[in-house]
Amino acid sequence: MKATLSALVVVIPIATMLEAPETRAASGQASQFRKCVSGSRTNCVVDDDTIWIAGQKIRIADIDTPEISEPKCKSELALGNKATARLIELINAGPFELRAWPGRDEDRYGRKLRVLVRNGQSLGDMLVTEGLARTWSGQREPWC
Repeated sequence: MKATLSALVVVIPIATMLEAPETRAASGQASQFRKCVSGSRTNCVVDDDTIWIAGQKIRIADIDTPEISEPKCKSELALGNKATARLIELINAGPFELRAWPGRDEDRYGRKLRVLVRNGQSLGDMLVTEGLARTWSGQREPWC
């Protein structure tokens, strides 16, 4: 079941939000999203369905992905790591929009529910097409 993406649209200009103006001017380019590490989580990827943007924790709402923090089997961990690496590539490929998830703004963990969209296509759908995620059905399904 595909969700309608016609709700609130927030355009995220990646180059603008990643660095302070003086840093951008000095380096001539913007930083890239990387895997989150302990400490400040400003613009990074936690795993294959959770990211931080400008200090806001975002859950990619239109996909179900393998767990990497508590996988049920080795194959789930391996697929989750591939999905995380691919999400980082997709996010760093250029500007994208954050679109609100219809009906709910946040999940039970306080993450904002959003769909990442570039040129009218969901980045989550790209992961689904590549076999690295499933379209969100409303409940988690096993990966093992």
